[in-house]
Amino acid sequence: MSERVSKQKGPKLIMPAKCIYSYDGSPLVSIVVPSLDGDRGGNVQRLVDQLKEQSLQSIEIILSIGESPNGHARNVGVEIARGKFLVFIDDDVILGDEQIIEKLLKPFDEYPDIGMTGPAQLVPPEAGWFQRWCAGQIPRAASPIVDDITPSDMVTHMCLAIPADLFEEVGRESDWLLAGTDPDLRYRVRQSGYRVVVIPQSWAYHPAPHDMRSLLSYAYKKGSYTAWQYRFAKGLMYDCPDGHAGDFQASTSLPYRVARKCFGMVKELVLIRPLGLVYDLAYSVGYAAGLVRKW
Repeated sequence: MSERVSKQKGPKLIMPAKCIYSYDGSPLVSIVVPSLDGDRGGNVQRLVDQLKEQSLQSIEIILSIGESPNGHARNVGVEIARGKFLVFIDDDVILGDEQIIEKLLKPFDEYPDIGMTGPAQLVPPEAGWFQRWCAGQIPRAASPIVDDITPSDMVTHMCLAIPADLFEEVGRESDWLLAGTDPDLRYRVRQSGYRVVVIPQSWAYHPAPHDMRSLLSYAYKKGSYTAWQYRFAKGLMYDCPDGHAGDFQASTSLPYRVARKCFGMVKELVLIRPLGLVYDLAYSVGYAAGLVRKW
């Protein structure tokens, strides 16, 4: 285990997760879904039903309910996982089609240097006009479908696949991070010499804020938790591009982050993107509050 990983501290994995479905006794893929209430407005059952209809049948579905933060919840699920591959999916996600799990795994057989895969991120088909407007303006809310295997910083826990042995090699998830588990895992996979890629013609649906109140709340919380990370996990902060990209740089400087956010707000004004500006302002207020809050 690397020095970076071995310094992480967190609660012991005490409460087991629950395997709610297994196609056979030795599944190829363990799908771990963290969920605070095990329901998420009915979407957990919808997701489970979709997973049972996947073209790749050798799966087990593990729910990790009531555990937090999310990195810890995923580790709890992995404790009982039996698959050669792990797939993590957020509980508010809808899958794009019946082949997505099969598509996520295919690159591992063809390219030994690929360590983590994910689909493009779209807003749900039934999303309202405000959600679609948000997805086009707020950072990292959506990513385009690609035609070729594409190195990307948009492989996130929304939906991703990783070999179980590599997950163990990089030290599993951080058990205590409140924010930044996506870039932290990507960074450690890359540091181990593997590529992180979005796969062709694959997508999953992830909801964007549905009204102004939820947008303000979402942005404020993101800013607040990022400030927590700056205060308590500064060495695990990374500069994340807004879309697919091939050059990934670590960046932990507070002046740099402030300057980047200010530049972003100017850009939103110039491009006349009001929701992007609202997001940036609410994020900045949350960040400032997080810097002084007693956590």
